[in-house]
Amino acid sequence: MKPKFLQLETESPSEFDQIANHLMNDYAIENHESLFRLTEVEFYWNSPTHNDNSTYNRNHVNPENGDWFFHYSGVDIALKSEMLKGHGGILIRGIYCLKDKKAYKGPMVCAMKLFSGTNAFSDSIKTKVIEHKFDRKELSKTPRIGLGKNAEESGTKLLEYRYTINVK
Repeated sequence: MKPKFLQLETESPSEFDQIANHLMNDYAIENHESLFRLTEVEFYWNSPTHNDNSTYNRNHVNPENGDWFFHYSGVDIALKSEMLKGHGGILIRGIYCLKDKKAYKGPMVCAMKLFSGTNAFSDSIKTKVIEHKFDRKELSKTPRIGLGKNAEESGTKLLEYRYTINVK
């Protein structure tokens, strides 16, 4: 089941705010060993009316809204809209392990923690986003980090599409 709140309709900053708030306060990521709370995410979105050249093109795969999308910088929860003719993703930059009470930071570290350790010969990857009510945390919103030349060319370097929470 793909939640309705992931479906972009207006491409407005408030729409990205609402999606981040839902994901970070109302959902957890469950894998074979624990539950994880999202603590840092960045949004990437490219459409004819929202140009963001730092969004990965869909050259090898074309994920649907809500699918996992692995790329050279980590893993996203994919975003896609036929209506807006756009695609993008929510890059996972930080997670907090509820079992170990430990924070993991960095897109590749998060991807490894969420998807590694499943036996390639006998198991299937069962990592998924599930509903989980956390104590509500206020989100901080800042510019995305680690952007390169593509972001500068599309004029999106200062867009505040990075969201963080403090779980301590």
